[in-house]
Amino acid sequence: MDITPWLVGHSVPLVEMLDGREARAIRQRRLLSEGAPVLVCFTLNMAGPVKVHPLSEETFLAGMREIRSRLELAQLAVRREEMLTPSWGWEAYFLIDADCRAVKRVLTALEEEHPLGRLFDIDVLDAGGNKVSREEFGYPPRRCLICGETAAVCARSRTHTVAELQERTLQMMITYFRREGLTPSLIGRICRMALLQEVYTTPKPGLVDRRNTGAHQDMDVPLFEASAHALESYFADCFRIGEKHAGAEAGELLQWLRPRGQEAEQAMFSATDGINTHKGMIFSLGILCGVCGWRSCQPGVWRAEDLLLASGRAAQPALQSDFAEADGKTAGERQYLAYGIAGIRGEAASGFASIRETAWPFFQAKLAEGSTFEEAGVWTLLLLISRVEDTNMIKRGGREVQQQMQQQAAALLSQGTAPMQEDVFRLDELFIEKNVSPGGCADLLAILYFLWYLEQLHG
Repeated sequence: MDITPWLVGHSVPLVEMLDGREARAIRQRRLLSEGAPVLVCFTLNMAGPVKVHPLSEETFLAGMREIRSRLELAQLAVRREEMLTPSWGWEAYFLIDADCRAVKRVLTALEEEHPLGRLFDIDVLDAGGNKVSREEFGYPPRRCLICGETAAVCARSRTHTVAELQERTLQMMITYFRREGLTPSLIGRICRMALLQEVYTTPKPGLVDRRNTGAHQDMDVPLFEASAHALESYFADCFRIGEKHAGAEAGELLQWLRPRGQEAEQAMFSATDGINTHKGMIFSLGILCGVCGWRSCQPGVWRAEDLLLASGRAAQPALQSDFAEADGKTAGERQYLAYGIAGIRGEAASGFASIRETAWPFFQAKLAEGSTFEEAGVWTLLLLISRVEDTNMIKRGGREVQQQMQQQAAALLSQGTAPMQEDVFRLDELFIEKNVSPGGCADLLAILYFLWYLEQLHG
């Protein structure tokens, strides 16, 4: 299992982890000073330097729901609750007016019984700051995620690598969320993973990536990260809107999605100081999320082809209405009138044909051949550049330059073997020299990543 697509988050250096432990101890002392007889501290058991990523966040929130539910069922009164999201991992604290042994018994049962319980780290402290032991209630020590041996023994001897522990952790999460089904919260996180994965994919000719900012002087990776975070709740809302109108025709969805999309644009601009990072994704990925909600009770909903075709039916009204009276006032209308290119509206209305017929099978084939996820992404981006009439490239460089860049990408692909990084670096330099950026193709790559995550979680 390639774990890298899932670990889209900040890599925490050791010194930062140690600072986190000290901060947690200080916070515990402060909360205990408030006089409650019990303090519960909840974190996740996460190997490796990436502690916060979309699936770990969803896992943490699943744990929070279970803790609240079990405390309520046991009639254990929570005086106060705090939840924090530092880079070294999510934390939650519960001040409880109850007997500490009763609290420990309830929450240890949760650790033992829940499918994700082995990932839950729930400490129960008495008024003096002493931890209550699970062994007092006859529970064995925590077991290793991989071999079932006592976890402390495996940790001391370093029996398993960090990568092995990460892979097992992710398998547990994926299995759980596949079984539980798609929720608005989870689809929002899937979208954020896809957007982050797109900007992290390196190298990408003319585009912002981990190596440089491409042909953009006003954008960088942190800006895209901020934009992706700001849009997560929008994609979740699109799913909810689709669910709400599950009985409607696909072509009617857009009228309910568009007002929320306009709000999302403002949220994006607020997060980016007015820079357009993901406007195309607000439209196209918003439609896909709406269709996911709309089809959530229907069979075959997570097949990529079915989802893309249904999204095409939902997007048809945008193509028909937006270009019905095109007068050339916008760059998109001018390209439509000059070349008949409908841009992202046309791509969406076609059921994302460039993805469905070309990029998706190509990407899957590259993974099957043994390419890494990132390598397959770079290959697929080059394919998209060589095939798609990218309106962003035409806007910045003109039709002739756009066609030249298509030919350059096609030449790399025609080698028959994976393009060397140096080849893509040179193409990147050419894109920068021409001041063109294949932003439309980048959006399609992000949609492809979205489909891949969706299939992994609900295929």
